Amino acid sequence: MNHEPLALDTVVFARGLHTPPGIVPALSDIALDILPGEIFSIVGRAGSGKTMLLEALIGLRSVAAERLQVCGADPRRFPAAVKQKIGVARRDVDVDRKMTVEEALRLFARLYARADAEQALSWLGLAAVRGKTVDALPADLRQRVSLALALVNDPVVLFADEPTRELDPEGARVVWDLLQRRRERGRTSILTTNHLDEAARLSDRVAILNEGRLLAVDTPAALMARSHAPVRVTVELLKASVPLDELRALPGVLQVHVDRAEYVLATHDGVATLRAALRLIEQRELRPLAIGLRQQTLEDVFFEMTAPARTTAGALA
Repeated sequence: MNHEPLALDTVVFARGLHTPPGIVPALSDIALDILPGEIFSIVGRAGSGKTMLLEALIGLRSVAAERLQVCGADPRRFPAAVKQKIGVARRDVDVDRKMTVEEALRLFARLYARADAEQALSWLGLAAVRGKTVDALPADLRQRVSLALALVNDPVVLFADEPTRELDPEGARVVWDLLQRRRERGRTSILTTNHLDEAARLSDRVAILNEGRLLAVDTPAALMARSHAPVRVTVELLKASVPLDELRALPGVLQVHVDRAEYVLATHDGVATLRAALRLIEQRELRPLAIGLRQQTLEDVFFEMTAPARTTAGALA
């Protein structure tokens, strides 16, 4: 096994990380290299070990590993040094809920050599609720508070467990914008998420975890290139007026589905099928209402790699 990190400035480095016998879910032979400035997403089914992996990396779980370093130190041997450089956002606020938002942030700020409660309030858009108690806030704002507490020391590495789980679209955008700004400043963010479309769009790399094992770690584009799922070409007309046999004869077409006046063509060559479909529409002098091309997605890859034949059935959670 290669014990050398991917790069000298790797901020999270693990080799042979695994949980002791009897721990469920079990982590097995985890190898990770996570770099400065990455948004690194971990996806997996319920019970796959996503949260346990985060907790193992920050020293909150008893694990064995051939090598484990976070920000240059082993969190099992030097927990205090590592904690000064990281932030941990749990799914809910890890603080007395009778405290106000500002009180909670100032309490956490005292735990670090360098911290800025006002900055954390601003980053998460919480200034308007700074005087409210945590238990008086709706779930989406409590989740923002959890993130603010994790960011009060502007950590080198943020560990966030499903940071957009309770958020509405506006709140999710606030969080993703914040993660992108952290990336621009060379800060690393490691998160678990079940929003595969977000992970594909905004992550530098994605890890697919299944029953405690990493099945793949790569860029979203490289992962999607592995998919064998068909591409889909959609054509919507004013009315259904194209014979199905002509559509089935188009280059690359595997299957045709019609829903009223919308045609969905499953194909192994999206570009060739789309071009041929446009020519057919022009020949018949039809005017399409909409035309679309859907390439393989991270969701396609995820379900192919974690199919029931290779794992226990389950839903993302």
